[in-house]
Amino acid sequence: MNKFEAIIKEKTNNELSDIYIKNSGYQEEFMKLVEIELTNRNIPIDSLLKFREEQERIDDSKLELGEQGSQFWIAAGFIGAIFGGIWAIFAGYSYAYSKKKSKSGKEFFVYNESTRKYGRIMLTIGSIIFGLALLSRIL
Repeated sequence: MNKFEAIIKEKTNNELSDIYIKNSGYQEEFMKLVEIELTNRNIPIDSLLKFREEQERIDDSKLELGEQGSQFWIAAGFIGAIFGGIWAIFAGYSYAYSKKKSKSGKEFFVYNESTRKYGRIMLTIGSIIFGLALLSRIL
């Protein structure tokens, strides 16, 4: 008996079902053993698999919407962009182009469309002002 089997044997049916449905951050070997244990306990894998797929669809639809950026940090980014702070360039890029992967492997933007729009504007303003400041020091 390996270390995973001992851990799995101690879990309740509900805990094993949750692990199987969430399937996030677990090693492949562990997940195979969970599936075997669920089968041994006569818990229907098909219904859990359908529930997991439905959860993934829900998670994907939430990720597709993106999250709203912090108004404080967006305002701070614009202030930094106006004063030529290179931090604003990085913040603008982060707001505009950051992505994350879902459990199903699809990539989604982290922030919603309005936050990404502000990020692109912040990036543009910050880059122009930084470029002008750099140019004025050279000349």
